[in-house]
Amino acid sequence: MGLSYFQRNDRDARFVLFEYLNLDQLLKYDAFKDFSRDDFSMILDEAYKVARDVIGPTLKDGDEQGLKYLDGDVITPDSFKDCWKVLAENGWLAMQVGPEYGGQGLPQPVACMVHDFFNGANMCMEIYTGLCAGAGHLIESYGTEEDKALFVEKMYSGVWGGSMGLTEPDAGSDVGWLRSKATPDPSSGNPRIYKIEGTKRFISGGNHDLTENIIHLMLARIEGAPAGTRGVSLFIVPKIWVNPDGSLGEPNDVFCGGFEHKMGLHGSATCTLNFGENGRCRGILLGEPNSGMAKMFQLMNEARMGTGNLALGVAASAYDTARLYARDRIQGPPFTDRKADRVPIIRHEDVRRMLMTLKSGTEAMRGMLAKLYFLADVAMHEPDPAKKKAAENQLDLFTPLAKAYCSDFAYELTREAIQVMGGAGYCREYPAEQYARDIKSASIYEGTTYIQSLDLVGRKLMMEGGRVFGGWLDEIKTFAAAHAGDKDFGPDFGLLTQAADVVAEYAQRYMGYFADGRLALIPLSSTRFQECMAETLLAQISLEMGLLAREKKAGVEEGSADALYYQGKIASAQYYCRNILVNVFARQKSLALEDTSALDIPEEAFI
Repeated sequence: MGLSYFQRNDRDARFVLFEYLNLDQLLKYDAFKDFSRDDFSMILDEAYKVARDVIGPTLKDGDEQGLKYLDGDVITPDSFKDCWKVLAENGWLAMQVGPEYGGQGLPQPVACMVHDFFNGANMCMEIYTGLCAGAGHLIESYGTEEDKALFVEKMYSGVWGGSMGLTEPDAGSDVGWLRSKATPDPSSGNPRIYKIEGTKRFISGGNHDLTENIIHLMLARIEGAPAGTRGVSLFIVPKIWVNPDGSLGEPNDVFCGGFEHKMGLHGSATCTLNFGENGRCRGILLGEPNSGMAKMFQLMNEARMGTGNLALGVAASAYDTARLYARDRIQGPPFTDRKADRVPIIRHEDVRRMLMTLKSGTEAMRGMLAKLYFLADVAMHEPDPAKKKAAENQLDLFTPLAKAYCSDFAYELTREAIQVMGGAGYCREYPAEQYARDIKSASIYEGTTYIQSLDLVGRKLMMEGGRVFGGWLDEIKTFAAAHAGDKDFGPDFGLLTQAADVVAEYAQRYMGYFADGRLALIPLSSTRFQECMAETLLAQISLEMGLLAREKKAGVEEGSADALYYQGKIASAQYYCRNILVNVFARQKSLALEDTSALDIPEEAFI
């Protein structure tokens, strides 16, 4: 195994879990009653070691050795196999799912922090593990008792892998146009078994040698089903057929036609899969016919949150690389004293600006994702129907932001890390350039940024008649009004109020566009609106954390490690509001122009 580049300081993860979030509220639920904060602290300790010593050394192997394709099989680097074995044997593949089938049953915010470490160590490995647990959880949620007994435990334990089969060569995001078909198989003697035929493309983890079998969750249309997404069904399609006693049977006529040669993620098998070329592929119907999209949304939403977690982990590692390099690299005097000796570049003003962008940005994302995963646990376990519904609604409203904004922002942050390092950042001697190539995929995964924005504008803003969105804006204004004259954050709360007003204004404009039939203005600006809303949410969370850090700082010794951490946390909140949140106002100017030049230009003029 190679060199590990994982160099995270875990102090912020611990602040988010043990100081910012009220984890005691989760510990009161039956699902978590056997855990304590000490347990979570030890889990973080172990996860850090696994990230550094087990996953981290695989990063360069995946990028430089990559994958090999041999007669329909995808061969991963040897270090990936060793890493997978450690993760599987120690229960790291299914942290946040229940223990009935082998999961650890951890609260989701704790798992989020662990995934932050693991993603930062090697995003490729996390893609394989996330699909394994996510696909298994879908079967646990909707399968029969027989399905659960056959598949779930072996997927959670890493004996078998998993994949999500949506995209086809002629049907990407428009899933309703898929051509894969399912035909009842009377010879099987089981009405739930169908013959499967079709091709899927861009299937992450679609074929590899980390596990003895791969369980594909595949969307297909039963003959005679309605057109569009209403007629799509979901099937369990094993790479190797699984006999009723759980043993492996014959190959299931699932052939890997190759893997994509990508800009990054060279160790992640993104495959083309051909099902039923020889007429012998079988699948098991999961749930009722024509209910596939509704069920797949569980896995897709989990994957969207997971993509935000991917983005956080990689961006945080880019920050780690840049901040440590900036402390060691000696070059030039400060701008304010050109006759001085050369200094570490962390003392240069522009480098400070870029490092603060990285610091405040990654900390804001970490706080947001942990808070959303906290809401996910409340939505799942809270007995009070009103509190449960409120958590569900907020999680639904913010999921597009977690996926789309974090994935785009992480790419921007990684670019800044490269810039801090100058020529060294552009060279393969350091991991920053790989982080940039790897993380770019996150903005494309699980629905592009634009698709997330349409979900936000078209569905999420009007949940409960707009009361969920409106309630969040009211929460922000109440929060800002309570701290308007704050000695440290007064200007920042003013900016937060103004940003919330912009978000509210544009939500109203969109309602007007729908009513007036000016629909073209929505897709021209929806991604910018989504960015405005995300930055407003991240500023709110940054200020919540900043206020808490100030309170904590007052109770520790001046100059201590904790005091310095809290001082940095206060600065992060101020910097985020004053340098990143203000982008909302630039976008407001553009949105207000209602410019249609991108549509007015003749197609032939794109030359």
